Amino acid sequence: MGSERVKHTISQLAKNEQDQEALEEEVKGILEQMGHTQDIGTIRQFAFILPKIMKRIYGKVLINEEGIEKLRRKLVETPVILLPTHRSYADFLLVSYIAYHFNLPLPVIAAGMDFMSMAVIGEMLRRSGAFYIRRTFMDNALYWAVFQEYVQTIVECTGSPLEFFLEGTRSRSGKSLPPKIGLLGCVSECWLRGRLPDLAVVPISISYDRTLEEKLYAYELLGVPKPKESTSGLLKATSILKENFGDIRIHVGDPISARSFLLPRVERHLTAAVPSHLAPLLKNELSACEALGLHVLHKIQMGSLTSVWSIVCVQLMQALWRGQWMVPLKGLVEDVSWLVGIFQKVGGEVAVEGSVEDTVRHSLAIHQQVATLGANDVVHIQQIHQPNQQSLHLPQKVATLSSGTIENAVTHLMLQHYINQSLHLLIRPALVAQALVSRVSSNAVCPIEELQSRFFFLRSLMSNDFIFEKDTGGKDFMEGLSLLTWSGEVSFIQGSVHHTGRGNKLMSLLLGLLKPFVITYSCAAETLASQDWLDNGEVVLAIQRHVERIVASSGVYSALSLDPTRHALRSLIKLGMVEKRKGMGDQTTLSPNQEKLQTVLQELGRSSEGALRPKL
Repeated sequence: MGSERVKHTISQLAKNEQDQEALEEEVKGILEQMGHTQDIGTIRQFAFILPKIMKRIYGKVLINEEGIEKLRRKLVETPVILLPTHRSYADFLLVSYIAYHFNLPLPVIAAGMDFMSMAVIGEMLRRSGAFYIRRTFMDNALYWAVFQEYVQTIVECTGSPLEFFLEGTRSRSGKSLPPKIGLLGCVSECWLRGRLPDLAVVPISISYDRTLEEKLYAYELLGVPKPKESTSGLLKATSILKENFGDIRIHVGDPISARSFLLPRVERHLTAAVPSHLAPLLKNELSACEALGLHVLHKIQMGSLTSVWSIVCVQLMQALWRGQWMVPLKGLVEDVSWLVGIFQKVGGEVAVEGSVEDTVRHSLAIHQQVATLGANDVVHIQQIHQPNQQSLHLPQKVATLSSGTIENAVTHLMLQHYINQSLHLLIRPALVAQALVSRVSSNAVCPIEELQSRFFFLRSLMSNDFIFEKDTGGKDFMEGLSLLTWSGEVSFIQGSVHHTGRGNKLMSLLLGLLKPFVITYSCAAETLASQDWLDNGEVVLAIQRHVERIVASSGVYSALSLDPTRHALRSLIKLGMVEKRKGMGDQTTLSPNQEKLQTVLQELGRSSEGALRPKL
């Protein structure tokens, strides 16, 4: 309340004929709503209950203890920011429980307002160190000032690590989401304005054998609104206690020095002495914070463990595209063994315990909802959505999807969720493969400069769906190209890349992994090119309806996911393919640039008629 930032904001707002006393009361109300505490009695209750629940549904919680010891040493030296992945509600208390178990200072956790309204649970979370913030408040100067001061006080004065989810919300798709830099910029400001000598940012990778919300996510990605967080909803979810969700693997990464990362990217000497309330973050400082966020997410991805189930899902998805709902176990194991080697080649750590066949069988036992091992060792893929038995009532906003589409799409999206968890390891060679086949000449030769240019375009286009660090485009291209040359399907001769056509197994796999995204982005470009659109959400559903028409023949139902649909729209606007224009009143119109959108279709290997090409 007495900080220069909050007092300055109140005085500025009071100049606009707002009552100063009312503003001060509003600040008190914000703090009352936001504030956390750490009550040891409540924390011990959680520490007693949580392991009992986890032992019912999980086999083991595995953690790299050397990461814990590095974190312990860093907590003595400097303020620490904990940045875990956010794939499930289970993430929320996992880090706190680990800190409790290893006798580390308990983190203070940024939580969404949704949890605050939960009877009993909301208050228990608050007493365990959760402070509640609104989802959006950038246009509220007073709330923003109080929020910044509250967060920076935690970092600078309490000695407790601050924990928040860099992606902002749970990833329904299984992929890492682009970093939200509001909170990261807020904590980085402590160093940028010279109030702290350094900050340690700790990436934490949490990998689940099976995600608690896997089925719910599939429906949400089709457009079904998520259920409101409530205590009654939590109690209804106790049926999961009868199910097996496998193991949890947690990797605490090496602490990243904010000073070492940001110093080469900002001109700190120009702003370090300026009071924070008089010097909001500059454009280059925000860009540096975004680069730090992307770097942390890359470290989180590389710290995560690739499950064999993720690889099994790649093969099951390809079977579904061929119209096969049954797969012989022997052939599945052979394909999985080959793909395990590919993932290990690109630096992935694959969770194989015993033989590959034993691990595949174990994965199928955990994921019986999706695929079961029947007689004669045949794997049966399950039809998840049963229209006559479904208790979930689809709202009007997805009524445009036919019942047949929904019936197939739920199974596809559940498989895609697990494929996405390891897709970051193969996205670079997949984009090189797409760049090579989309516009390659008839003699299958492409100059390396042209191939690299196409790769850069695709990398930029899909940067909302996949995490690419800033200024690493050349490195990413060479990493992608090296896997293809290693496989023998591509050769590099005298400045040109030759598609040799030998085998094509890896090339086909990579293009298959990218296929749902190619369809989604292509349909987004075609839909937007058809007319001007009001920026009111209708365009997203129009793109989804267009995708539905395409997948009716291709069978790639995972392309219906609204996550990449929204990302595609955002990318096309950011890259200038679609222009936002102010219309009547508050309405914004999306106007297409036909020529640029046609370029997108060419780079994605789609003709103006919309047919996918080419096929290997």
